[in-house]
Formats: sequence, C-alpha cells, structure tokens
Amino acid sequence: MRFRPIKALHIHHPTSTSRRRGMALAVGAWLLPNGLFATAATLSDLLPEGIDLVFPRLADTGNAVPLEARIQAPTGLHLQELKVILPENPNPLALHMKIFGQPLQYKLNTRLRLAASQSVWLVATFSDGSERANHAPTVITSTACLDDS
Repeated sequence: MRFRPIKALHIHHPTSTSRRRGMALAVGAWLLPNGLFATAATLSDLLPEGIDLVFPRLADTGNAVPLEARIQAPTGLHLQELKVILPENPNPLALHMKIFGQPLQYKLNTRLRLAASQSVWLVATFSDGSERANHAPTVITSTACLDDS
C-alpha cells in the first residue's frame, strides 16, 4: 500500500487592504456608539438658536414620523454638516449629511423610523467648527424598530 503525500492546503489570506478595511470597520463599530453617547451628554449644552424643528408631539406608529427642520447660520458663517440623532434607536445616528457650497440657511424634510418615544436631536455644524443643537420630543404609541420587519 502506497501513501500519497498530502498536498499542502493553500489558505487564502486576504490582502492587507482588506484586513485594514475589516479592522477599521470593527474598530469603528466599537467606537461609534461610545462617541455618540459622549456627544449625547453634551447636546443639551449646545445653543438651539437658528434651528427650528417641526415634529409631531404624538405619533401612532414610529414607522415614518415626519421631521421638518429649518436651520439659519449665524452672521458671517455658513452650514457645513447636519446630524439627526435618535438616542433611543438601535442605531442612534439616523442622518449625517455634509453640505457643500456655503448656504446660510437650509431646510430639511425627511421621515424617521423611531424605536420608542424619545427626543429627536438635530445638530448643525458651521464653518468655524461651532455647533448648535435643538431637540423635539415625541410619544410613539407603537414601536417600529423592535418588530421583525
């Protein structure tokens, strides 16, 4: 009986860029919630001037709750980015939008999926790096994010 030599198994190693990308995603996923909670602790310290929110105080379901925001930049500044933060959702950062050009005012209309009754926060960043934030509370009578959809 003759034994054949076992061929060496070739294990495919991903390229270093794939490894780096995977590590970046893993580290980012680990750091992102910590950064959001750190931001949430300071949101109430930011000034609300120039940010008007129209948001229902009561919604039957959290599937598609309308949000209208009007943002006015302080004198001499322009908008650079907007964030919508939903602290009670599984993924708290609902929207992170960079704004190109140099708009002095911006109007945002969107619909949000809410997991529970909560305050919706809008954070505006201006050209000098300063931030302003405003929030609007709502009560949801049935949840949207915790069902099997």
